[in-house]
Amino acid sequence: MKIKTSIGMALLAFILVFNVSCDKSEDNVDTNALELPPYESMAMDFSDFLDDSSDSGKQSASAAKVGENWLYPRIVVGFWNTALFTNLAVPVISFKGAFAHKAELIGENTWQWSYTVDGFASEYTARLTGELTSEEVIWKMYVTKIGTGAFDEFLWFSGVSDLDGNSGEWTLYQSPERPHRMIDIEWSRENDEIGSIKYTWVREMNDEDSDDLFMGSYLEYGLQDGDYDVFYNVHVYDAQYEEFVDVNIEWNSTDFYGRVMAYTHFEDELWHCWDSTGEDVACE
Repeated sequence: MKIKTSIGMALLAFILVFNVSCDKSEDNVDTNALELPPYESMAMDFSDFLDDSSDSGKQSASAAKVGENWLYPRIVVGFWNTALFTNLAVPVISFKGAFAHKAELIGENTWQWSYTVDGFASEYTARLTGELTSEEVIWKMYVTKIGTGAFDEFLWFSGVSDLDGNSGEWTLYQSPERPHRMIDIEWSRENDEIGSIKYTWVREMNDEDSDDLFMGSYLEYGLQDGDYDVFYNVHVYDAQYEEFVDVNIEWNSTDFYGRVMAYTHFEDELWHCWDSTGEDVACE
């Protein structure tokens, strides 16, 4: 069965925990009161699902017999992972860098993290602000580049979170050259881990200034009860079929077996399963 690798460019995170002193004067406000959300709330870790091997006992990549039933959903999820970590590497890594720095209070109920971003040949500096309001926390990340292709402060992502720190929304923009809204993220937390996260491709025009056919594509990840404790729901434009397709994936994150349902690819509405080594098996 031919694997469809033309699913196209589509896409792949901030939870907030804070304690605010009752005395709001700057002399008495704890400058560490506003804490950063976990890194995973922007960039969910899909490595176990995308990798042939795992420390938890999966066969090594060279020994695993990866079948079509696991290979196809990995391709689908991989597109979103690539979109987030390659096309938007600078803002994602810039956010990660904030965890190595302390914030300072720069105004009433507003904190700022300011630092140089590591991991790139070019020099980037980041300035992340968090503003506490009566209804939510407002986040903004500004990035500056020095040297070749330099640019002044660019608002690369923004977002809000609920006051209880258990849910929020984020918007990432494409680049200083094309400052278009590109990816929206909705997330929620359960018991100190990401319970659900949804990436939606919202860019209206592609790099050729034509209608972006992938607009409206999304990947949704979540936790659920049962043997298949993780699910992925994917809705994405497939250039080969010139239409949107749906892929539903369920997976056991401990033993690595799973199943996928994708009518366009498998030409039926049945589950197609793989075992803990990645090999195709009949669904029970």
